[in-house]
Amino acid sequence: MRIVSLVEVTETSGLTHYAASHDFNLVSLKSISEFERFELNNATDIVLMVVDTITASHLQFVERLMTFAPAPLIVTATNAAERQLSALLQCGRVTFVPQQFDFSRLAKVVQLAQIRFESANLLHNKVVELEHSLADDKRIQLAKHELQQSGLSEQAAHRVIQQVAMEKRISLPDSAASLCKNQLR
Repeated sequence: MRIVSLVEVTETSGLTHYAASHDFNLVSLKSISEFERFELNNATDIVLMVVDTITASHLQFVERLMTFAPAPLIVTATNAAERQLSALLQCGRVTFVPQQFDFSRLAKVVQLAQIRFESANLLHNKVVELEHSLADDKRIQLAKHELQQSGLSEQAAHRVIQQVAMEKRISLPDSAASLCKNQLR
């Protein structure tokens, strides 16, 4: 397993020693810009960010990471304002370790981070799926409403949407969109 670390504190010998003695492949990066040029393997990498104080730059980095290359992320900081901590933990895919990190606990914290990340990803994917389903239902309801405005009953409007879908070999939401005058934004 590879741990990609962004360490902004001076004492890191414990991390280097522990990683070497426990078969962790440790990649140490010195800055956020260096990290953003680094190619992560989302399936196997663990990201470790060790900082003294969580800053707005760190939060922006975490947001970009979770948007473009989500990976299990462990953040440890000796100082974290409540607002920054809340923003950091909002996505649910981050494991936060307060105070000075005891690197002898790294294996257990990595395991926890992987479990948290997988659980949060399942929830995130479910939310995305439900949002798409809701948008599809809205599109169908809008098409039915527009067809009903032309004098059809709700059942007849639904049959029209189904017929168009079957004729064009497209989904019901796509059929509804093709029938709508005012597509949902």
